[in-house]
Amino acid sequence: MSAATHYIGLMDQPKIARPRRPSPLFACRKCLKRCSDGDKIRVSIKRQLKLRGSDKKKVPKLVSTSCFGLCPKRSVVLASGHSLRDNAFVLVSHRGEVEQALERLLPPV
Repeated sequence: MSAATHYIGLMDQPKIARPRRPSPLFACRKCLKRCSDGDKIRVSIKRQLKLRGSDKKKVPKLVSTSCFGLCPKRSVVLASGHSLRDNAFVLVSHRGEVEQALERLLPPV
């Protein structure tokens, strides 16, 4: 049996990996660029995520994604693994709304 055949034999069934970190928060990269407050919203999200963390628990990462297909004017589309199960997205138009958006997107700590 060659090394390649042996490797293929090991991957007969899919494996499940569970990260130690909570599921990431997704933000549309296109919306962040188009929105006038996009940079401020991104910084505010990252700051709020750090404040939600503790020494024992890691914080979710902010991940810029491709377009979700909603394309609102003057808003940023946000989603999380928790909200995507419900097929729900949150639109944020200024950084003052970030804290409320995170409460809706992330499960309680």
